[in-house]
Amino acid sequence: MVIVKFTDGEIVQGGGWDCLPNKPIQKIALVIAGHKVIMQNYECYNHLQEYAYAIIGNTNQLRSIYLMGKKENLVQVVRYNFLTSKFEESIVETGLEYNGRSSTGWKKGTNSLPPEYKIF
Repeated sequence: MVIVKFTDGEIVQGGGWDCLPNKPIQKIALVIAGHKVIMQNYECYNHLQEYAYAIIGNTNQLRSIYLMGKKENLVQVVRYNFLTSKFEESIVETGLEYNGRSSTGWKKGTNSLPPEYKIF
């Protein structure tokens, strides 16, 4: 589940990334598999869900969830891999954040303080 706190104090839990209000994000949290990832003070944020098509059963299965924070020309990427049940973390240049490619769907953040993130 994604929890978003906007700079005006509003908090939104769950729902789709594309359905979020169009206003600056102060902090974002991803709660998954008994862990919480928190990102705050980034210029932009993104959240992606990656699916793999299963031939047996003809279904889409959730493979990974990404949470990203962009500051200047760098992106902090945190990926939860459902196949390994582990988090993967990286910092990449803007445009290389999703498997070496750019991603769409970025939401405005705030950059008044140095960016930070943590997993616990």
